[in-house]
Amino acid sequence: MNRFKFALALMVLAMAMFTSRAQAANEVQIDRFEFGVSAGIGFYVGQHDPLGTGVVSRVQTYDVLGFAEKPNLGWPGIETFGFSVGYRFNPFWHIKAQTTRQRVSYAEYLNDKNETRNIYYNAMWHTDVMAEYNLLPYGLSEGGARVRKFTPYLGFGLGVTVFNKDAHLRKIYNHSGPMNNFGSQGCIYTCYPRVGQQQVYDNNGNVSWTKAETACALYIPFAAGVKWRINDNIQLKGTFQYQLFFSGNKPGGLNSNIEGGSYVTVNLSDIPADKMNGRPTFDQLHKQIVGANHDCMFSISAIFNFGKWYEDRLITY
Repeated sequence: MNRFKFALALMVLAMAMFTSRAQAANEVQIDRFEFGVSAGIGFYVGQHDPLGTGVVSRVQTYDVLGFAEKPNLGWPGIETFGFSVGYRFNPFWHIKAQTTRQRVSYAEYLNDKNETRNIYYNAMWHTDVMAEYNLLPYGLSEGGARVRKFTPYLGFGLGVTVFNKDAHLRKIYNHSGPMNNFGSQGCIYTCYPRVGQQQVYDNNGNVSWTKAETACALYIPFAAGVKWRINDNIQLKGTFQYQLFFSGNKPGGLNSNIEGGSYVTVNLSDIPADKMNGRPTFDQLHKQIVGANHDCMFSISAIFNFGKWYEDRLITY
């Protein structure tokens, strides 16, 4: 996990540089810390032909509405949730560290056998540090002060994603429908994967969790949204966040293909080998491509703090 420690160190350094300048004008005050919880929906779209050979095709989608017989985008959104810690310096500038849980799903086709496809899930945690700029002076207005309870805002920062190298096998389809030897509707593995663990079945259908290898992806988050301060202690925030991922120079390093590899080693005798073998491994997906993997998240957050906004109010004596 040296690459994860390196990426985390970059985030800490960026946060330290920003806060050191901001604190020159504002001493740290406990009542300016903000704690948030969020929930929303994430839309991830990766590469359609990740190997570039034309043999395997992927379509990122969510099977809540079911898959059609042929590749289609379907409904790509899956729920997200997370929490954050922020600090306000003045009515315009805030800084925030947040962690978000997301899962992605994709259907993978062998192009020479379009009647068969596998469905996979993968899980990840995004952790980023962002600077937020309020387009209007934001706070509580008292005594005629020109401060707004409602403001649009913009954000930017640096983040790292931790995810499983191998995706979880969910379903196997063929031309006659889902293979349902182990559960209804072709359900073979969990639809709620865990980061750092993978669920496996043996030949008797017994389930267990084993340790899974993880990987890291570095990204730059861009955010836009609105904030509404209800009172001194509670805010609501609506956010759209786009994450631009980067890959490293060598296999085994930072990899922007956060959906992971689909070569899953299972010991199920009734699954034909051609439905499992030949699928791309995580290392085969390693490419230096910027802008080929898109992750967008829409979320609603509740923000809490434990002090009053006395700053930037007009006080008369």
